Amino acid sequence: MKLRNIAFLFVFLLLFSACKGKKKKHDNGGNDKPKTEVITTEVDTKSPLFKEAENMYLKQDTFSTAEIKFDLKLQLPDRNVSGSGTLRIANDSLIWLYIKAFGLEIARAKLTKDSVFAVVKLKNQYFKSDYTALKQFFPIDFDFSILQSVFLNKFFLFPKNKIENLAYFSPQEKDGKLQLNSVKSYNTKYGMSDEIIVARETSRVLKNSAVVLSSQKGVSINYKGENKFPMHTLPEEVQFEGIGTDFTVTFFYNKAVFGKALQYPLTIPANYTEMKF
Repeated sequence: MKLRNIAFLFVFLLLFSACKGKKKKHDNGGNDKPKTEVITTEVDTKSPLFKEAENMYLKQDTFSTAEIKFDLKLQLPDRNVSGSGTLRIANDSLIWLYIKAFGLEIARAKLTKDSVFAVVKLKNQYFKSDYTALKQFFPIDFDFSILQSVFLNKFFLFPKNKIENLAYFSPQEKDGKLQLNSVKSYNTKYGMSDEIIVARETSRVLKNSAVVLSSQKGVSINYKGENKFPMHTLPEEVQFEGIGTDFTVTFFYNKAVFGKALQYPLTIPANYTEMKF
């Protein structure tokens, strides 16, 4: 894989890329099926478990800004690549990402509610788009709200992160945790299967996996450990695992600061050319 392609993957693979590769064989009796399944029961939105899930969704930490330092590992079928970086978030308005590997700055990206910018310095190139244009790269629709929730380990829903979409999920208690599985009407509306596992004592998501049923491709986002930083608690690891595609991207959170004034530098030099795909 060329260095330019690795740089591109560092920017976009971690944002739910559908990188082409060999399908993973999951331990499910030899059948390569999605990790999640659509259940046919209708949801009782007045049940105690559903109300518990609703309260978990509404129970969100508040902050003005966040800065997170991390190490990063990208695992592909033919190689592993390690890096590090910085994530800065202005609440509900901007995500800024800086990535370094091979002793060099690889790329930086800035995402707003309606736009995505990325600069890959190794090849003097840039990427500029909206979220609609990114659908050609990713198996699952996502938007700014989902990305912010993913990085901060908040309760979120694919593909539309709105509380009214909880009505498409059937909750149950399993192993002391709250598990929510998408129902048939969710498949009808969004063509997806989704499973969410939440720690009941903290209301923090432990896993959120989604599969597009037409392509059998998707992503599983897994959270491990707990880092109690001043003001807020974050996981030690945030892992993106391809379903139907063979990749894993793991963030290892080292340090986090909330509420301080931040800068989000990203400019496109005049001599840079636009990435074409």
